Amino acid sequence: MQRIKLKIQYDGSDFVGWQKQQKGRSVQEEIELAIEKLTGEKTALVGSSRTDAKVHALGQIAHFDTNSSVPPQNFKFALNDLLADDIKIVSSQKVSSKFHARFDVKKKTYDYFLCNSKIENPILRKLMCFTNYDLDLSLMKKCASLFLGEHNFKGFCSSKAQVKTFVRNLEACSIKKNGNVIKFSFTGNGFLQHMVRILVGTLVDVGRGKLSLDDVKDALKYGDRKKAGKTMEPQGLYLKRIYF
Repeated sequence: MQRIKLKIQYDGSDFVGWQKQQKGRSVQEEIELAIEKLTGEKTALVGSSRTDAKVHALGQIAHFDTNSSVPPQNFKFALNDLLADDIKIVSSQKVSSKFHARFDVKKKTYDYFLCNSKIENPILRKLMCFTNYDLDLSLMKKCASLFLGEHNFKGFCSSKAQVKTFVRNLEACSIKKNGNVIKFSFTGNGFLQHMVRILVGTLVDVGRGKLSLDDVKDALKYGDRKKAGKTMEPQGLYLKRIYF
């Protein structure tokens, strides 16, 4: 028995998310089916992050166990031949049986892309979010600095989040603009359900003058979801990197 670690990229546009669902395409299930076709074994694929519907990944990590004689480095080629064009295995390698793609994660980086234009770009509509508001980038960067460090992010997650604690530590939070595309980047030891999308929504609402910095401070201090911004659409979100 050997444990194989995969690095995976996918366009989430046509998926219900990473995790298997009763209906719809999931990334996890499609890779599991490809592994079964290749090895003849049914196996459980364990992912580092449960990305939502329409969310993309540049660096999702997963592992599975197999008795197959396929060389570890060849799994990426063999699986890619069986997978649809919107999922690709970037790398495959043998790892220790003690490695766990979910429980060994130290931190993650997510990027969010926003097209800030008066007219929506039809080519990019599935790859980033769109807003036509005039945004104060300087004020948004001041707001982003409020998120750094350890905070209770209860006001910045879905009401459906089922967790033991809402405390997370963000070590990096940056905003960069290139032309009319704004890139938000977040690195932290963990993220709550919809947390990145709500953080971006808060930054956008601050940038357009709908929320003040004091509103954001109150959302952090009191865990008040009403003081934070809207939940941005999922297609702008990318799981960029997993750190172990």
